[in-house]
Amino acid sequence: MLSPSAKQQPAASNTRTTHRLLALVVAMALGTSAALWWTLRQAQDLAQPHQQNDLWYIASVHNELARVSLLARQLRAREASAQDLVDRLDVLYSTLDTSGRGPRVSTQLREALPDTAQGLDGLRTQVERWSSQASGSANEPGSAAARRTQATATPTQALRVAEDITRQSDALLERLRQAVATVHLFSTQQTDQARQQLHQRFIVLSVVLSALLVGTTLLIARLVQDARAAKAASRQLAQTNRELEDRVARRTRKLEESRALLGFILDTSPSDVLLAEVESGRVHFINHRLTERLGLKTAPQTLFLPDLLHDPGTRQRFMQTLDQYGQVDAMEAQIGTHAPRWSSLSARLIDVEGQLAHLLWGFDISTHKALEAQLRELATRDALSGLLNRRAFMERSTALFDHCRRHGQPCTVLMIDIDHFKRINDRYGHQMGDTAIRACAEAIGQALREADLLGRLGGEEFAALLPHASADSARQVAERIRGAIAQLGLASPAGHPVTFTISIGMASSERHHTGIEPLMADADAALYRAKAAGRNRVLTHDAAHPEL
Repeated sequence: MLSPSAKQQPAASNTRTTHRLLALVVAMALGTSAALWWTLRQAQDLAQPHQQNDLWYIASVHNELARVSLLARQLRAREASAQDLVDRLDVLYSTLDTSGRGPRVSTQLREALPDTAQGLDGLRTQVERWSSQASGSANEPGSAAARRTQATATPTQALRVAEDITRQSDALLERLRQAVATVHLFSTQQTDQARQQLHQRFIVLSVVLSALLVGTTLLIARLVQDARAAKAASRQLAQTNRELEDRVARRTRKLEESRALLGFILDTSPSDVLLAEVESGRVHFINHRLTERLGLKTAPQTLFLPDLLHDPGTRQRFMQTLDQYGQVDAMEAQIGTHAPRWSSLSARLIDVEGQLAHLLWGFDISTHKALEAQLRELATRDALSGLLNRRAFMERSTALFDHCRRHGQPCTVLMIDIDHFKRINDRYGHQMGDTAIRACAEAIGQALREADLLGRLGGEEFAALLPHASADSARQVAERIRGAIAQLGLASPAGHPVTFTISIGMASSERHHTGIEPLMADADAALYRAKAAGRNRVLTHDAAHPEL
């Protein structure tokens, strides 16, 4: 019979051999993964749609220049307007724009074909000069883009530019056609080189895979041998394991009975309860109520406390307080991801089985929060029209006006009043007057943008604040509103058709407007003049002649 030391030596040798084979297979698997990643990376690069970006970009420039050339000839033949040429030059300039908003010639192409890149930069400078000359803004201060936006094309200047374009366009188009051919040849060479590299990488991958197959076969054979030896050893341990299992089962039964009693108490609690480890997220306990509120069919095995909190800001504040003080008491927060609900949450940091854990409990306050939201809505909305009331409109318009002024953006106020509203009430009754106010509010709201602010100041008077809107664009909106109201088809309770009009006074923000109130006062003055001038019209406040 062999001694224990003699038995241990072959076992240790077998273990070392198995470990070496396993290390070899792992190394070959890592090598295979690296080779496969390397090959797939190259294949993915070849499959990217941006491979032809440079070719597409230069072709787009060629096409736009051809359109500019054609439009220049049409302008000389009096078949196009000067503004058309300016607009088409702006399109060509935008196509050539390399500031980050438009396509850009790649760094690789600039290094490989510097003449082509320099030619495109020179063409961009030439197009910018044409655009400035055609729009009559070459000597005006400011950026080129701003001059083109503010200037107006003149026929004489545009005609001279058109003649210059006609003289140079053929040569420029020919250079662009040569650039397209050069870039196409360059892209084709790059693609062929990448394909050759990919073929070489596939060969390397095949060799590595073959080595992995051989190593795996040797490892399987070794594992089969070790499995037979382990089976014999497991029979010797079986008896000992059964004795240990009996002892553990008795102790586990007592512990489970205690946990079951505590779980029953917490599961029937009206509050949400969670006990989970901090590091691993292992859930020691979660009651049925919280599981349902999270939209889960069964209790999760792992759950981290921060994942319960819906709002990132609230999550950060909650966890900072818990980590700093070890507890959080009655903090209102939303829990859940798909359908978050408000809860009043409390938490503690406790030790469970030698691990730091979070104990969380809370109460559902969603109904209370919904009532608060309804009260806030009732406090800011006009009950008849559904628009912002005077107080809410003044608060929000003040903030919006300050924002526009701080960023140097224009804004315009429209003061709107229903003409002869008293006649509607006297002739058809107050119910018809309320209907007219609601219809007017709906028509105005449909004509405005989502960013615009609309409120009912009282009676038949409305106010609208149009941020980032100049006087011209705001006047177009005001005329659209006036036309929409004039075309409203309402009927009285007796079936008689009811039509009415509105008057609108508007004022755009100027330097002397230090707040929303002066701006509204100017718009109100313009509204008064519109009423005095015969109603059903839009008048703009004139700061130089306020009496007009």
